[in-house]
Amino acid sequence: MEKDDSIKHLLQWLRLDERGWVLADHWDADLGATGIAHRDHPRRLVYVSSFQNDFGRYYYECEVPAGDEPTDYKVTATGENLSREELLAVLERHLTPKPGESAEEKQQ
Repeated sequence: MEKDDSIKHLLQWLRLDERGWVLADHWDADLGATGIAHRDHPRRLVYVSSFQNDFGRYYYECEVPAGDEPTDYKVTATGENLSREELLAVLERHLTPKPGESAEEKQQ
């Protein structure tokens, strides 16, 4: 994977597979950014960037689908200069399915 070291270290630390998360990297050309989604809900994701941040600090955007096309999305939350632990809390809140929530509800 061609990403900067800050993103690589974050992804190793997160252990995506163990959490049921996957890369949803629509930013191949951006070495300082990636997307993380729940494996069952790939269009509900968190965009993560290390650009213009100190090593180990991150910017994020929580995204949800806003139409039928993969590029149709709405940003529901943003944050900057987060530690990996703070970012993990954001990822868990946004990507963890809620009890009784259907796949259709999670996609919205």
